[in-house]
Order: sequence, then structure tokens, then C-alpha cells
Amino acid sequence: MPRTLTPQDVFAFESVTDARIAPDGRRVIATLTKRDIATDTRVPRLVESLDRGPWTEIAGTEGVMMARLAPDGRRIALLRRDGGRNHVAVHDGTLTVLHETEAPLRDLAWSPDGTLLAFQQRIDSALPEWLGLLTPPPGAAWAAPVKHTDRLFYRHDVSGELPESVFHAFIVPAAGGAPRQLTNGPWYSGMPHHNPPGLVFTPDGSALLFAGSQDPKWDREPGETDIHSVSLADRSVHRLTDIKGGTAHPAPSPDGKWLAFTAVHHRGLSHHLRRLFIMPLAGGAPREILPDFDRSIGEVAWAADGASLLVNYDDAGHTRIARVTLDGTITVLAQDAGSGQIEMPYGGGATFSVATDGSVAYVRTTTTTPSDVALVTPNGDQAVLTSLNQTLAGGFRDAEAFTVTGPEGREIPCWLMLPEGQGPHPLILEIHGGPYAQYGARFSMKYQFLAAAGYAVLSVNPTGSTGYGEDFANALHARFPGPDWADLMAAVDAAITRPEIDARNLFVTGVSGGGVLTLWSITHTERFRAAVSIKPVVNWESLILTSDIGPSLGVTWMGGKLPWEDPEGYRALSPLAHVAAARTPTLLMCGESDHRTPASEAIQMYTALKLAGVEAELLRFPGTSHSSSVMRPSLFAAEVTATIGWFERHRMR
Repeated sequence: MPRTLTPQDVFAFESVTDARIAPDGRRVIATLTKRDIATDTRVPRLVESLDRGPWTEIAGTEGVMMARLAPDGRRIALLRRDGGRNHVAVHDGTLTVLHETEAPLRDLAWSPDGTLLAFQQRIDSALPEWLGLLTPPPGAAWAAPVKHTDRLFYRHDVSGELPESVFHAFIVPAAGGAPRQLTNGPWYSGMPHHNPPGLVFTPDGSALLFAGSQDPKWDREPGETDIHSVSLADRSVHRLTDIKGGTAHPAPSPDGKWLAFTAVHHRGLSHHLRRLFIMPLAGGAPREILPDFDRSIGEVAWAADGASLLVNYDDAGHTRIARVTLDGTITVLAQDAGSGQIEMPYGGGATFSVATDGSVAYVRTTTTTPSDVALVTPNGDQAVLTSLNQTLAGGFRDAEAFTVTGPEGREIPCWLMLPEGQGPHPLILEIHGGPYAQYGARFSMKYQFLAAAGYAVLSVNPTGSTGYGEDFANALHARFPGPDWADLMAAVDAAITRPEIDARNLFVTGVSGGGVLTLWSITHTERFRAAVSIKPVVNWESLILTSDIGPSLGVTWMGGKLPWEDPEGYRALSPLAHVAAARTPTLLMCGESDHRTPASEAIQMYTALKLAGVEAELLRFPGTSHSSSVMRPSLFAAEVTATIGWFERHRMR
């Protein structure tokens, strides 16, 4: 008998992220995350395989945030958090801490000769003197200091409050010594929700490359970054690119002649493709490598011979790794890459690394494979190196792909996961967030738990989803929700024609942008017996003025108009404005530390539904931000059990 999953199994799952292969191809490392039932936390640590042998945990690496293999393949540099302190460390059999601080750290790179490490550390500014704050006497227990900002962006969902601060670049000797700060002054190198700076040394080791901006008014256009180099000798900074939009992923060629990078050309649309460029590292005009390629490029790395690039990208519900020649020929090497985040089947966030012989290490995922480390060998074969979650695998359900034609004529990709048994089964429409994101043929703990509870799960990439080209995504520009909801209803119409589906028992749920569309459903149809809206937007005016991304992405999604410039347009697209039409029993959930869709959004809709006489209940998750992938395991399980419980309460028998 196959094993039946239950939400308690959330603590049994293991996942891997960020697979890294040594230049000689002999050693592969990855970050393994276990979910500790005693502390209700995720516990990351490094694991390694030598010569494709058994995987072993690397002692002393608990709390790892990022790890990079040295050029010699024997040492590992890592950023690590331990007991409230952040470390830059080297592991060569034992762990040696090179730098310790309470300040946040990010990014990590080895110099080509393996003697230096580069990282970024946040440097906070003192509160301004004009505030006139009093100084507590020694030993006094005063309140925490006030929080001051004059920036438009001053908080981030997962990171929380962001003090007046700058992330500066540092280097530290790998053998030990004092860190040296390379950058200073006003310097913006990426808010956490934008592309990371991607620190990398030039091949001769004389400079450090990363994306950023020295414009003091960066917070007005946070996507505006360019690739810069900073000299290790005299700390002089040179701007290498000048593109209106965000550049990222700087990658110098092995011979030091060329610089590859990705860039977005902002044109005021809701979705822009991230495109692939090369330019002379010494300076010159960039050349786009794939001008007709209608997908966004993610990671970038050079092949050892400098004749081609390795990239990844999301495409039609899959994340592919491909080789790209400098004349624009694409050869797909793998199409099952993933980020290693296994709660929901989202694209994006995948990484890979390349050995000198061309072997590529990455994290593999499928609908029935949560995450494993895999290799593409030099001859193009795939080798899967781990076999995690085997005790659970007998309970995993696969999903069937199909398409429907939306009302505006676009082909809409769909996936249907059926539970055990003949049915007919109740159906849950589970809607992705974003809205500029995508689901696909990837693993989801939540879907598996819902199917194990006896529900068929329908997921859809409606209009606005990424991975289908710029036009497909921007067909939603300034009209979300709208054509995407019509596509979802077409998918439900197709699903209920199947004998396995009980058309009397239809349910709807979604998180974030999916929460918006869930509430749009209950205010525009009565076909669903119950709804669960998680971390939604309900009022676009309040979202723009309270969300961490409201002043940037939110305004763009609304056509570039501010709330007071188009109040009727904002109102028309806000589920709250249509609450009088709601009849569907609705459970709302929100994270009390959510800066992306603040808890006040769900609370507004909960109050409105209660005042309108609609059955509604509210769940608030303490200390929880927006992303499902960083929720404490017990709270993620609570999200699932409450969803199942609410639907069971309203299921027709």
C-alpha cells in the first residue's frame, strides 16, 4: 500500500539548494535543509559527495546561508549564522571563522588564486542628531530606539525593517586577517527583493565586479543598477554598463577579455525580459546574444574554454539549463532544474555551477521529486546524485498537463493532480501569486497534502504568467485581475467535464496574487462552495501605500498612475469594492510580519465580508512574512490543515 501523507510529514521532508561542483569535478556540495520538529525551524547544513560517492554532512556548517568552493576545490567559504551572529568562514576539514558580526551579510566570492574572499556587509547609519534623542545612563533599561527613515524603501518582506544603511563590499584574507572595506559613501547594490549584486573577481584578481548604483536617489528607481568594478589596489570605482534598467549576474570570461551579464530594459511595462549580453571587459558597447529569445535569462556562467555560456531560464512550466554559443545557438542540457524550495511549484531561483570539464551541477525537481542534486555530464547524460525523501515517495501523486483556450484566444497551460481512487473527487483550484510568476511541473508539498486528503488539485498558468514570452505576461498589464481570472474559469470548465471530478464540490484558494484572484472569484461567481484567500491584496490604494513593493512594482501594475490620479481605476480592480456580490464562505489568512501584502489587507476583507453578512473567518500567523518557503514548518502545516478543514466543513456529501 502506498504511504498516505499527512501534514505532520512537513517535518519529514528534506530539501537541497544551491548545488556547487569543484573546478576539477570531483567534489560536489549542496545545502541540505531539514525541518526540526523540536524547534519548529529549518536547519540548513552543507553536505558533500567526493567522486560521486555517498553524501555526508560537513560538521560545523549548521546555519549556512551561502557556500562557495575554492578554486582548488579543497576549501569551502561560507556565510553562516550562529547564535545571532553572522560569520564569514572557511572550512577545510575544520571551520575557521574569519569575520564575525551582528550586521547582515550577503554574497560571497573567491579570488582566482584562492587567497581572498569578497563579501558584502550592511553598514548602518547613526540616527540623525536633529532628533535630539536622549542617551540612557549606564545600566538603564530603556525602550528600543525610534526607527527613522527618509527613504521610499525602508523595509523588505523577509528581512523586515531596513535601517538607514548601505551594503558595502569587503575583502578578507582566506588564511585569516582583518577585513578591508572596498566601497564607501552612498552606494546602492540591490534591495533584497531585487537582483543580488553577484560579486565576482576579475580573472587577474585585480578588481571586484558587481551590480549597483551610486545615485543617492536610488530608492525612486530601485531597478536602476549597472555593473561596476572596484580596484583592490586603490578602491577606485568604474562604471562598465549604462543601461536603463537593472543589470545583474556579471560573469567575466576565463581569459579576462569579455564580460557577460543580464539586463532588463525598463519600458514602463509590468513584465520585462532579462536579456543576455556580452561586452569587452575593458569597456565598450554591449552586444545582445539572444535578441529574439522570448524568455528571461537567470544565472550566467562561462564554459572553461570561453567559447560559450551556460544559462538557465523558465520556459512553459519548466526551468531549463542551456549552453549558448556567442553567435546565439542554444542547446538545452536539462529541463528539470529547480530552486529547491518545495512548498509550492514556482519557477525562478534556480542555480547551477560548472566544472572545467563541462559538468553542470544543479538541483533537480519534478512533480514527484521534491529536490535532488543532479549532474549533466560532459557527454550530455544526466546523473542524479541524491535520493532524498524516499520514505515519503510512495505517497506522491503525479500531475497531468493539459491546455485550454482562454477567452482572448491564448493557449493556457494547466496541470491536474488527482488523488487515489476512482472519484469523483472534489476539486481545488489553487492559484499562483505574482501575478508575474509561474507554476509548472515541479514538486509541491501543499499539493501533495491536499491530494492525500482526497482533493483533486488544479493549477494554471493564466494570462500574465511568466515563461511564455513578454506579450503573454504583459497582456495583463494594468488589468489585474481580469483576463487571468477568465482563463482560470475556462480551466475549471474543462476540468469538471472529466468523470473523476465532482462538479458539485468546487473550491478555490491562492496566496498573494492568487489570494487576489480567490477574492475576485467570490465577488464574481457563486460556483465555489468555499474559498481560502491567503495573504491577499484587497484594496490597491492601501497596498500601494503600505507594501514594500507598492511604490515601485505596484504602481507599474496599475498602469503607472498613482492612487489619487486614478481612484476609479484602482477601485475597479480591488476585490474590496465588489464585496456586496460575495456569497461564498471565505477563510482569510495573513502573516503578521508580512510587508509584501500587509495583514491589514486581509483584515479589511474579513471585516467587509462580516459586515456584508457573508460567512467569514480570519487566521493570523504570528511572526510570519510573505513567502511560504520561509514560514516555520508548523505554520505552513497550519495553512494546509486549515484549508482542508475549511473545505471539509463546506463540502457537499
